[in-house]
Amino acid sequence: MTIDLSRADTAPFTPTAEHETLAGFVGTWRGLCQLWLDADAPPEEDQVELQAELLLGGRWLRLCTSGTALGQRHAGEMLIGYHKDAQRYELAWVDSFHTATSIMLSTGPARAPGVVDVLGSYAAGDQRWGWRTRLWLSAPGELALEAFNIPPGGAEQRAFASRLRRV
Repeated sequence: MTIDLSRADTAPFTPTAEHETLAGFVGTWRGLCQLWLDADAPPEEDQVELQAELLLGGRWLRLCTSGTALGQRHAGEMLIGYHKDAQRYELAWVDSFHTATSIMLSTGPARAPGVVDVLGSYAAGDQRWGWRTRLWLSAPGELALEAFNIPPGGAEQRAFASRLRRV
């Protein structure tokens, strides 16, 4: 049996402006993704597809993406919500390339209308690296998704950038 979480019965819920921002990302998106594995080298480029749907009465946004990295198929899932009490976005990311068997958690306040901008971290050997994720509608029908690596004690370095068109 499959449960459709987008239609699941839930207790009454009043969305905030931040939940409306998440709702604006719903749809199927395709476009170019640039991936920087070395900040000093040109990016690897690939076409990607992203599916975004609301869950549990609009409380959460689920994004599923697929593409390639280093010539291998790659898939990932992101769950984003806005925590009303804490007044911050909360994001969980898992994928078949970067996080391996871990979940990367990120949080951040609503910094600008219509923009999700969160900060998390991940283990790289015995170090913790920072990771910033940004998501917004950069133009009508265009979804922008960017991420930045933050080495220990260092400045942000572009990790990937996507400009996707709604299909």
